[in-house]
Amino acid sequence: MEISEPPLYAITGALATRGASAEIEGRTAYIRDRERIARLMNEFRPDIMFYAAALKHVPILDRDWSEGVKTNIFGSVNVADAAVAAGAEAMVMISTDKANEPVSMLGLIKRLLRCAARRWTTTSQLGARGSKPPMRLISVRLGDVLASNGSVVPKVKAQIAAETR
Repeated sequence: MEISEPPLYAITGALATRGASAEIEGRTAYIRDRERIARLMNEFRPDIMFYAAALKHVPILDRDWSEGVKTNIFGSVNVADAAVAAGAEAMVMISTDKANEPVSMLGLIKRLLRCAARRWTTTSQLGARGSKPPMRLISVRLGDVLASNGSVVPKVKAQIAAETR
């Protein structure tokens, strides 16, 4: 699932060319759309959900922090709730190293989300799937992911190139 068509097209195309035996199918969806996320999760019923959706540009989120809350927190709640309802065993949230000692709205929002994830694992809602154990919520912290949308690497390369001219 991806909100933006170009990355969705690129990743599904790249996976399809690897000759995997798994069927590759991409869908557009916005994590703020709770019903759409629930329908897709129910349709695909993933065992493990890898989740990396987030607004991530620090200066933009410092200015428009309410949009970060809506996407990064409420959207994440939508995804986690849908994964639980679909019977997923685990959800791996790709987080940012900026959440360790937050000095920006991005770091604070991601920190709140990580704390919420810890709390979700202890709530009865996650254990309400019959005899199955509660879904495990795992938060993996990454620094700048090279070549990702929003990566600082292209900006740093451009600055170095400009200084060497």
